[in-house]
Amino acid sequence: MHTEEREALAQRARAVYEEEEERQRQARQAAQAAEEAERRQAERQAQERFGQALTVLEERLGLPAELCAWMHRHPGQPGGLCLQLYPPEPFGCAHCTWTLHPAAAAGDLAAQNWYVSCACERVPFSCNRAGWIEPERLRDLLLFRLEVSRRMHARWQELETEDQAARAELAERQAEVLARVCPWPKETPLTLYRVHYVRGAVLTEGGDCCWLTETGWSRSDQPDAEGYLRLEPTAGCPERRLLKLDPQLHRPMFEKLVLSSREQLPLELTETQEEQISGFQWQHYGDRDLLVRDPAGSVLSFFQVPLPWVRALLTQSEIGSENHHGPQS
Repeated sequence: MHTEEREALAQRARAVYEEEEERQRQARQAAQAAEEAERRQAERQAQERFGQALTVLEERLGLPAELCAWMHRHPGQPGGLCLQLYPPEPFGCAHCTWTLHPAAAAGDLAAQNWYVSCACERVPFSCNRAGWIEPERLRDLLLFRLEVSRRMHARWQELETEDQAARAELAERQAEVLARVCPWPKETPLTLYRVHYVRGAVLTEGGDCCWLTETGWSRSDQPDAEGYLRLEPTAGCPERRLLKLDPQLHRPMFEKLVLSSREQLPLELTETQEEQISGFQWQHYGDRDLLVRDPAGSVLSFFQVPLPWVRALLTQSEIGSENHHGPQS
């Protein structure tokens, strides 16, 4: 085949390709236009059915106009008829969703049973109900549940207000208990030492030396007469340890901490203590726990208090401070 013939064949192939591409593009556009027209037609029909349903509910089934004004068409069901009702305050809240739909989208809506679902994600004991209801009872049922929802939301608001006040009061009581079970004398700084030292070494796969380090707490940065450093118990290591640290081998490094309040104490130097605080009670509502004041009740509180040896140091520091300042006149 000569060059001219191949070029002519290539031109014919390109022309056929472009014609086919254009035909497919026009077909896609036509399909998209038809699909959009069908969607709009379905949307108009659904909106018309929604308007007809509101008319039936208000004029034939006697629903108040205010109630119908809160209704909207469910956007996710264009082929069916599903109404959503969002009761505003004080009858509901932003977390309330009521759903209504007839047994069939076609036919006489005033003669059909209606499925009613009332739910609230915020108020666990609200009028969360669902079921079929006869058309002649629909109005009274919705009004009844509307009043139930109003009362339950008002009650929930009271409980939340009580919960906030009770939590604030409990926090004050907890602070008093913590000050009693774990007093930190005023103007009594506590000096502790955190020591970092090398306890060994390992070789990595690459042949490098990797140091293994440990941390401990001590009352002093100096060893005793025999050269031993006493490391006090911690939350992770309840045993008291005596170590003889070689400066060249273990490379100890001391960090001095001067603590003046309980909040500055590292967590590893504390332990958990339980205390019952009377006058309160937890009430469970679904996945929510609300605190109420109850003279006959009590709640369990957990506190992080210094370890015994830290408390002993605080006592010694307080006695030393009193002896230093002398008796007050």
